[in-house]
Amino acid sequence: MSDNYGIKEEKKANTNNTKMKKFTLLLLMLLLLLIPTGFWYGIIADREHYRNEAVRSISSAWGNQQVFSTPKITFEKPKNKTTETVELLLNNYNTDIKITTETRHKGIYKVPVYTADVKMKGDFTNNAGDLTGKTLTLSFNVSDSVGFTEEPVFKVNNGKQEISHDTQYSFKLDKNTKTIPFEISYKIRGLNELYVKVNGQTNNVHISGNWANPSFTGNFLPTERTITKDSFDATWNVPKIATTNINNSYEQYNKTFDDASLLTSANVGVSLLMPVDNYRMTTRALKYAFLFIVLTFVSYFIFEITSTNKKRIHPLQYLLLGGAMLIFYLLLLSISEFLPFGFAYFIASIMTIGLICMYTYFVITKRQNVQFSAIITGLLVILYAFLYTLLQLQDLALLLGSIGLFAIIAMIMYTTRNVEWYDEN
Repeated sequence: MSDNYGIKEEKKANTNNTKMKKFTLLLLMLLLLLIPTGFWYGIIADREHYRNEAVRSISSAWGNQQVFSTPKITFEKPKNKTTETVELLLNNYNTDIKITTETRHKGIYKVPVYTADVKMKGDFTNNAGDLTGKTLTLSFNVSDSVGFTEEPVFKVNNGKQEISHDTQYSFKLDKNTKTIPFEISYKIRGLNELYVKVNGQTNNVHISGNWANPSFTGNFLPTERTITKDSFDATWNVPKIATTNINNSYEQYNKTFDDASLLTSANVGVSLLMPVDNYRMTTRALKYAFLFIVLTFVSYFIFEITSTNKKRIHPLQYLLLGGAMLIFYLLLLSISEFLPFGFAYFIASIMTIGLICMYTYFVITKRQNVQFSAIITGLLVILYAFLYTLLQLQDLALLLGSIGLFAIIAMIMYTTRNVEWYDEN
């Protein structure tokens, strides 16, 4: 009698901790599945690197992003047996830029490029005395001269238009004048972004183009802007007082760090954004991979401990389910290189959900539990729809994610309310 009692107690002791042993094993498998996510990040970085190489390849022949400096009028003045460069004061400065955009392809990669028709005009104040007969030079700079498609045309002091083979034009004044009006026009190519420096006493910049997804960058936002489904139009009105502190800050920064490359000035600009950066979005989605696998494993674990027929799921089957969920991110990355991100996400999620659903019905439940297969399918649909919503709502992602996690924890607590964790019947 005592021997039988001892055997029963031993069996009970062996079975009391079965749930916790399985739970511990699941935790170890979850940690194991974290390893591939590190490789996934590496693959995304590699693909993004190849994309950047394609961009550099196009920019080397087409022209890189362009920065248009404000024009200058300078002349050489004798000083102590040498000369010094004197710069006139830029008064009114107006720039009108019309950009024509297109998408260039390098392999599977798409790069937005543009051709800018640039017209600069305004006037300089003569703050240097009598300039009659002196040689003056009107000049401007661009960040990448490879992009020029025609020679610049200069017009100074209401004279005739002159073509120059350089970004500067020399002239003489027949008589002294208080102001010197000017006009400069040229066409230049670039990619992704363009910036206009604003260093005049008054600055008016107008940029328009046939691009539906512009981002307005630089130190100032447009005073007026209009964006339609296939074009944009933006205007900046920047007074001198608004640029003074910015320019002084840049100069102080340059003096502090002794790096001439940091010396710049106030500017306005436009960035031609692609509607979605698939690498950035895939990286953000991958950050939720561990959470998704945890929630899926918990669902199957709850099924194990609550099923009436004591159905057991082998650890290898858990690993296969986790592997299927990890493959989703590779599918998302590879498909999004050919299709818009939204379509790629839909296709990848349908493939993953369909695979897990069929594996659950035909392998795990052996076609005996349609209800659980339907529950798992519904859960995955909700999870992937929830993730896509988080990816779209960047500003509200934290709030929405917190509420979602609270709801999930509450659901798990409710589902396991009747589980006897210390007793295995």
